[in-house]
Amino acid sequence: MKSPTHYAVIGAGLIGLCTALELLHRGCKVTLVEQDSPGKGASFGNAGFIASELIDPLATGQNIRNAWSMLKDPQGALALPIKNLPHSLPWMLRFALAARPKAVEAGRESLARLLRPAVPAWKTLLGREGLSQHLHQTHYLRVWEKAEGVGAARAEQAFYNDWGISAHFADSEQVATLEPALRGRVHHAIMLPDAHRVSDPYLLSQALLKRFTAQGGVLLQEQVLSLRPVGSQVELVSHRAAQTFSKAIVCGGAHSSGLLKTLGLRVPLMAERGYHLNLTKVHGLINGPVCSAERNVFISPLEGGLRIVGFSELGGVHLPANPARYGALRHHLGALLPQTRPHLEQAGEWMGMRPTLPDSLPVIDTHPDCPQIGFAFGHQHAGLTLAAVTGQLIADRMTGAGDSVDLRAYGVTRF
Repeated sequence: MKSPTHYAVIGAGLIGLCTALELLHRGCKVTLVEQDSPGKGASFGNAGFIASELIDPLATGQNIRNAWSMLKDPQGALALPIKNLPHSLPWMLRFALAARPKAVEAGRESLARLLRPAVPAWKTLLGREGLSQHLHQTHYLRVWEKAEGVGAARAEQAFYNDWGISAHFADSEQVATLEPALRGRVHHAIMLPDAHRVSDPYLLSQALLKRFTAQGGVLLQEQVLSLRPVGSQVELVSHRAAQTFSKAIVCGGAHSSGLLKTLGLRVPLMAERGYHLNLTKVHGLINGPVCSAERNVFISPLEGGLRIVGFSELGGVHLPANPARYGALRHHLGALLPQTRPHLEQAGEWMGMRPTLPDSLPVIDTHPDCPQIGFAFGHQHAGLTLAAVTGQLIADRMTGAGDSVDLRAYGVTRF
């Protein structure tokens, strides 16, 4: 009897966990390799929202026009640390090229292709693993505090509707009916009634890891230093030893580009850093996720407390966190939800690195010369959202099941 194909999945964030479980489901042998604690990378710090409406790429003409005002504002959503400029400036040039109208149009189509099946993929995975209790249907509000934002809100509503996403305009009273804590603070909002969120991203990661090991998956806590094809197999070199696997998939988030260099591939991957505050003692204040269009922050009710997430800081993987970012989050949360002010100083602080490519599209592909090596990384702000569908797609490719969607837009050599 032929022994099952032995896969190494490098990276135990949500992308890696979903990929590893998908391979186990298909009868493969899987070793999950992670240098840190599983689920403690970018997966740990997100807002827990399945953002299936994120069809617009980050690189658009509007975002570039808004960049200077955000950079000038000490509490603004964008930051360019001077020490990382040698790395961020070339990336920003590619970002600007990706903001050309034809590129944006193509990017929207490619993002929509992944986002449409995102929630069904999560339902399939969690249902199969007996973890459906981690996924919740909810409403989502994108709010404006000033009347001047009505035009922008109406435009967003039309954009969502054009893409088949149910979205409604809500005035201040309708917002207060949905979210009483926002009464008197919000002028209007766009409400998405068919949104989904998870109970807590870290608890979800731990539940997925428990299912993985319960089904015979192996967790190996080592740092992979390099990858090398050896015939039809793959050699992983860590600081401890070299090991050979039938196939390997790189799901290393912001750290993936270093491993690709050992394979002769280069991708313009930026560690786009985000920050959060978590208020562990605040529960039940809001009923669903809330995004402030003017403040560019996202607030979400999680099992572990109320969380506010924000900032796009092109800081790379080496710089320490900037304490001023936590101060800005405290300012925004206290202004929008003053009920939180007694808890702000005790809030837990976190900084993590979103793996972002200039065109806002992930890499879901195999090595052009070594099909036994696969890649699934670069999901920018949509890692949680796209984890389950990405696991399905890369497992299809690696097991020879055939691509269920056209993956050319997510190629590793497209740059």
